Amino acid sequence: MRPVIRAIFGFAFLPVAACSSTEDLDSRLREMAGTSERDLLGGMGRIPDNSFQLTEDTRILQWRWDTSYISPGIAPIYYRPWGGWGWGWGGGWGGWGGMPPTLVRQGCIVEWTVTNGATKAYRWQGSGCSSISIVATPPP
Repeated sequence: MRPVIRAIFGFAFLPVAACSSTEDLDSRLREMAGTSERDLLGGMGRIPDNSFQLTEDTRILQWRWDTSYISPGIAPIYYRPWGGWGWGWGGGWGGWGGMPPTLVRQGCIVEWTVTNGATKAYRWQGSGCSSISIVATPPP
């Protein structure tokens, strides 16, 4: 069936590559390692979405991004078979293919460990991390 799809559309279905890379995100976060919590907030560009107190001196600050979108799908192809069914030109219409719209969820979570007011470690996860942009704001 796939050769038929390729013959009709003239191309093979390939996965879509992200425009940016997670290496850009990782290098940006690496620049903020070892800074104060105030500089971290300015470097991240906004306040964290969540904060978790681990010990008296250690907190986890968490930022979340949701870059979900709806893929429009593909309309089915309708055709009238040559000769139809039965005698002569009688017959009906046939349908083939199509895909419904699909929700594509791409999120990203960035977490920083802050101990005694200084950043110690970070981690990030999610399929949407290559598409986020971190815009620094100067601290007040």
